[in-house]
Amino acid sequence: MKPLTPRRHGIVDYASCALMLAAPPLLGLSPAARRTSALFAGSYLVVTALTDFPLGLRRVIPFPVHGKVELASAPALLALPALLGGLTGTKEKAYFAGLVATVLTAYSLTEWDANPDT
Repeated sequence: MKPLTPRRHGIVDYASCALMLAAPPLLGLSPAARRTSALFAGSYLVVTALTDFPLGLRRVIPFPVHGKVELASAPALLALPALLGGLTGTKEKAYFAGLVATVLTAYSLTEWDANPDT
């Protein structure tokens, strides 16, 4: 049994969205990094809100599919900022690498086969 139930995973996801919006300006990241982080926050928010778990607003994406989408987003967290000019400095590189680490950690700690209502 892994520590992140679907409900706990939802809490982590919504908190991560908020941090992806708040952290870049607080850290003094470049405008491109801020925009890219906001883009990811918005996309994560949509996926989270549409996931079939206790914190989903419209439960249409099966919880295991949410996990696959989340895992697939990890490489995009480095590729897209690089393409959009968001990895210009050391702080930006560390920030997006930290997001990748956060996604992979949350993924590995989540019980993806759990009843989605837990």
